[in-house]
Amino acid sequence: MRKAIFMLAAAIAFLYFSVILFLLSPIHDSKNVYYGNNYIGPLGLRLVPSVNWCKELHWRSPPLPYAVALVSYPGSGNTWLRYLLQQVTGILTGSIYMDFGLKVHGFPAENVTDGTVLVVKTHEAPPLEPDKFKSAVLLIRNPRDAILADFNRLHKGHIGTAPKSAFKKRSHERKKTDWSSYVTIQLRTWESLHDLWLTKFPGPAYIVFYETLVKDTRNTLQGILNFLNYTFTERDMNCALSHKEGIYRRKKKLQDFDPFTQDMYRQIEIVKTRVFNNIRIYRKKHNETDILDFL
Repeated sequence: MRKAIFMLAAAIAFLYFSVILFLLSPIHDSKNVYYGNNYIGPLGLRLVPSVNWCKELHWRSPPLPYAVALVSYPGSGNTWLRYLLQQVTGILTGSIYMDFGLKVHGFPAENVTDGTVLVVKTHEAPPLEPDKFKSAVLLIRNPRDAILADFNRLHKGHIGTAPKSAFKKRSHERKKTDWSSYVTIQLRTWESLHDLWLTKFPGPAYIVFYETLVKDTRNTLQGILNFLNYTFTERDMNCALSHKEGIYRRKKKLQDFDPFTQDMYRQIEIVKTRVFNNIRIYRKKHNETDILDFL
């Protein structure tokens, strides 16, 4: 009897320990994964590379009496931009969410949403409380790539890639694949999120394109920091750029198929056109230069 109780207690403890490891893992994947030279086992047992920060991370001092939102549709590079901002400034960035994997791997201010952090991550519509955010950085990525990136995240974590089978899985009740339905729903979400921040948010919004951040990281970061009224040195920027990859950028994986159909591409172009027209209207209203060259 004692042996049975002991075995049950051991099994419960093992299960609890496994769940904790899973929650603390930035890569939620059931298979063995390699990241650089660091082994990641089936239970998350691994040696994760420590982040080489340019300066010791700290709270904003003095704190601002308001918070600045860092808005994006999931899969648009929000975590990477937070990492870059922390590298340049040393100031912690917050989030309206609590991601335990991020919290223990470079973002200790998860679930902090006030002026003690530089910016606050959100994938939500503008809050109803008028004083929640006084200004916002709006990070926009091509919907095709953003939707695909978030689909990968849902299946393989922050830096993994969904298998081909995930794109072909069908629900019993539907003729369409789950992927097809997902694209349709997420295109509406992508459009709605950006339109709400462009038309309903009363404060100033600084628009950043993910594609521009990738191509011209230095000047894009400089524009964001100017908007945030943060003064940085050339040394700060050079150090951040020398460590710009971090550990939370998904490595591009060549696929032998395109998960998007021609009809999906048509719908993507329609939605993109509507949102980018709203961006042009917003920029014209605020006397800003219209830069949509990457389209």
